[in-house]
Amino acid sequence: MKNKTQIARYLRKEQTPAEERLWSLLRNRQFENLKFRRQHPIKDYIVDFICLEKEIIIELDGEVHNTIDQKEKDEVRDLHLRALGYTVLRFENKIVFESPEFIFQAIKDASGVTTSSQPSPNKEKERHHRINILSTKKLGQQQKELLQNAGIGLVEYDALNVVFLNPDLSSIEDNIIITSKNAFKSIRQSDAWEAVKGKNWYCVGEKTRSILSENGIEPVEKEKNSLDLALKIIEKGDNEKYTYFSGNQRRDELPDLLKQNGVSFKEYTVYETHAVSKKIDGGFDGLLFFSPSGIRSYTLENKIKDETCFCIGDTTAAEAKKHTNKIIKADRPLLENVLNAVVKYFNSSK
Repeated sequence: MKNKTQIARYLRKEQTPAEERLWSLLRNRQFENLKFRRQHPIKDYIVDFICLEKEIIIELDGEVHNTIDQKEKDEVRDLHLRALGYTVLRFENKIVFESPEFIFQAIKDASGVTTSSQPSPNKEKERHHRINILSTKKLGQQQKELLQNAGIGLVEYDALNVVFLNPDLSSIEDNIIITSKNAFKSIRQSDAWEAVKGKNWYCVGEKTRSILSENGIEPVEKEKNSLDLALKIIEKGDNEKYTYFSGNQRRDELPDLLKQNGVSFKEYTVYETHAVSKKIDGGFDGLLFFSPSGIRSYTLENKIKDETCFCIGDTTAAEAKKHTNKIIKADRPLLENVLNAVVKYFNSSK
């Protein structure tokens, strides 16, 4: 297998038209006397352009970057690079040809940010304080490295225990509704899988849609939350019948709305979520929550005091609001975006 250096050399020879155009504008210190390199290896990545002096990375995106899966990969990649101290500037290819001055201004803005060479005593004290966070969900190795690279200490545990059930699904409708990955995982490993995989699927959330796609299923409808999905089904008004696969702690909006509007559906509980009651010792600067149930589980034995709570979405933030006002919500309901919010928040406070 080619190593990163060999791959980088190949990519320099096979530049896209947009890369070739931008390189012609940046090479040989043509812009602000800044030295840029192209197709430069950093850890597990090869970045399009980099100015090592100012720690600025420029990435150019073609149409493939508009897909949901690729956007998620780009977010994780950018998050890792930011954790290493780089500023990541990402532009669509067309910007290079239509508005290169926009890129130049972004580079100027990024390169103009400097830190004082004589830090104040308070800043020096903050620098020696290691940030520690608690995650109520165990993270993957890449996600742990992201926090480690940002100088953030991690304690983790699973605040919830998920048990997959295998109910009798001998009578199901042609239209399937799921609102979580756990519902799909339960069905995927159940005896009912062969009977349901060819049905029409309706789902909530990008992660749920993604796991469906990985299993060869493209949903008829995908909405960002249960309320929007219920409204979409009601708008269809086609008198179809549905099967709703849910967990024992599901929210009421979707089934209540369907009932109120005369939509026929059967509901099956296919997994159960149980709180893990555990006393956690030690002070933390931040707490990571990924569901309202996770907050309820954590607060069985612990109090939320002065910690900043990082929440994956609106309903989780609403539950956290019962305990604190120090809440930061991820800009998208994805685990990686929660981590992005953590790194951004604590890097800006240093």
